[in-house]
Amino acid sequence: MEIRRLQANELKQAIQLSDQTFRKEEHTSMGEAFPQVFSKQLSQSFGAFDGERLISFIGVVPSKMQVGEAELNTFSIGSVCTHTDYRKQGISTAILKEVYDFIDQAKSSLLFVSGDRGLYKRNHCYHFGRVNKYKIDKVSIESKYEGSIREGSSADVFLIDDLIQAKEVKYKSSIWEWSMLFDASGYASIFMMKQTLYVAENDGVVEGYVVLGVDENSAAKRAIVTDWGGNTASLRAIFMELLKKKVVSEIEIAVPWQDSLNDELNDLPFELEQNGGTINIVDAERLIEQLKPYLVKKNPGLAKSLKIYNTDNSNVTLNYNESKITLSPEELVKFLFDFQDDAELGEMQSLFPVPLPSTIGMFYV
Repeated sequence: MEIRRLQANELKQAIQLSDQTFRKEEHTSMGEAFPQVFSKQLSQSFGAFDGERLISFIGVVPSKMQVGEAELNTFSIGSVCTHTDYRKQGISTAILKEVYDFIDQAKSSLLFVSGDRGLYKRNHCYHFGRVNKYKIDKVSIESKYEGSIREGSSADVFLIDDLIQAKEVKYKSSIWEWSMLFDASGYASIFMMKQTLYVAENDGVVEGYVVLGVDENSAAKRAIVTDWGGNTASLRAIFMELLKKKVVSEIEIAVPWQDSLNDELNDLPFELEQNGGTINIVDAERLIEQLKPYLVKKNPGLAKSLKIYNTDNSNVTLNYNESKITLSPEELVKFLFDFQDDAELGEMQSLFPVPLPSTIGMFYV
């Protein structure tokens, strides 16, 4: 058995194995839904081979993530699958080790994983963050927005990109990349939905946009929001218009805790959930270094005193001012990204938790 990155001419095997594992006949192919996973240009996905036959696969996708003034090097993995004849032999674990080595060499600080099964938990991947999950129906929403709502078009591409770039916490993307992911409908395709775009416009200015996955073949017409941006009042107006005109019957959206859209929707019921999938801290020292511009803006003195050191047993030691604490990998994820008792964080609550974008939706891997 040989474990290595796939070559361009081997990606067809990866798509076939992924389709066999994750897709039914009515689904679109994984190759169409997740082009970044099977990209011959990126060429960063790994597989295990028995001779020339691909028997196990892990899709690997790099992303730049913006958190305030900071820019993080991150990777995501998905489409993790093994042929039925080769399962329960530790092959995925062996590939994951190679992936970990590769993303460390690439100077990544975080790895996002779409799943939470034992393979990931054994390798220091943990649940993280917080989102407010809303289910909005036609009787529970009102809006006083004065603009108009319409379906988006390709002519809106620059205006939408302006709204995307204005976000303080986001996956960084070009116009081309965003358009590719919009067309692919990756996350929405899991539910056999296709993405569609709506915008709110006022005096010729696009003030907000919403991307929804909608199952046009279903009488229920449930919609999942996969991306959004702009003025929060305009976003609420889009939701109301779609429900009022019965374009959809129910809208589901998971809003990260830091997003101001929560203030706009604060009269609606929601459920608290953690962000999608799990997270692995590739290198704690590197992560804090990449986060420094964001942390310094939050609390300059405390951030500059913050030092973190990797130890031999996967734990880390964190120093700040006159304090020193030792954390396990799971405790570090909780410390950095989860909400804790103020008494536990002390003065560190001025820096943490670190906000992250939603890991489900347009950029789901």
